[in-house]
Amino acid sequence: MINVHKPVLLNEVIEWLNIKPGAKIIDATLSGGGHAVGILEKYPDAKILGIEWDPDIFREFQKSEIASKVVAVNDSYTNLQNIVREHDFYPDGIIFDLGLSSWHYELSGRGFSFKRDEILDMRFNPNTTETTAADIVNKFDPKDLEEIIAEYGEERFASQIVKAIISARKEKPIIKTLDLVRVIEGAVPEGYKRRKIHFATKTFQALRIAVNDELGNVRRGVQAAIEVLNPGGRLIVISFQGLEDKIVKEIFKEKNKAGIITLPYKGTIKPKWEEVKNNPRARSAKMKIAEKI
Repeated sequence: MINVHKPVLLNEVIEWLNIKPGAKIIDATLSGGGHAVGILEKYPDAKILGIEWDPDIFREFQKSEIASKVVAVNDSYTNLQNIVREHDFYPDGIIFDLGLSSWHYELSGRGFSFKRDEILDMRFNPNTTETTAADIVNKFDPKDLEEIIAEYGEERFASQIVKAIISARKEKPIIKTLDLVRVIEGAVPEGYKRRKIHFATKTFQALRIAVNDELGNVRRGVQAAIEVLNPGGRLIVISFQGLEDKIVKEIFKEKNKAGIITLPYKGTIKPKWEEVKNNPRARSAKMKIAEKI
């Protein structure tokens, strides 16, 4: 059985979704169903539609106890408008938890973690995404590769890392995660390797974002969510890195100015210390809320 992705900010999600009796809620990032379980425990008559892009996580979810209580769809949240029409499920609330499932790091075997020796794949859905992380590392030209690592990873040593990648791939293709880690290790200064954050973190993040077009998907998904929400319905987005959070902030600002949404909570909600202590991955979570007018 797949590890249930520990839901972040669960109490805050339930509070700010402002759930009414019989409400229809879309969990746009279903994973193991953690948020859905929490919602149904407090509001047993709520109806939930869950969207999960990863086919392996989706299959495992269908075996879970909660599966019979959720309409589960194996698709990308970028197709929200079609999903809502097909299932005649116009929502009173939508939740996005943009964090990576711990299953992806620990059990997927797709090279998301720099701590495991796996093939550099990083695709959330190998059935719908063609380009792998290995393709990007081995086939992209230096300029594009540097742009990806600098922009999506916010990596200040992108130039040095790319030079080392180009040199290494001339000898032989960089196919495994630990091969890439060794290349990065040889490219960055000694002091950079002693920092709290692992020296490969930003490069791996950048490749994952590029492989799955994560930022484009967040933009399309959040805009589609605002479109399909019922008036008075609320949208909650939990992001874990600054680039995603910035996109959400920009969309909310633009739609608020246009009179399409209001902002019930104007700032960002972050996890309490107690939650971070129990779930360290919650540390960087940022939650924003919008309400459809």
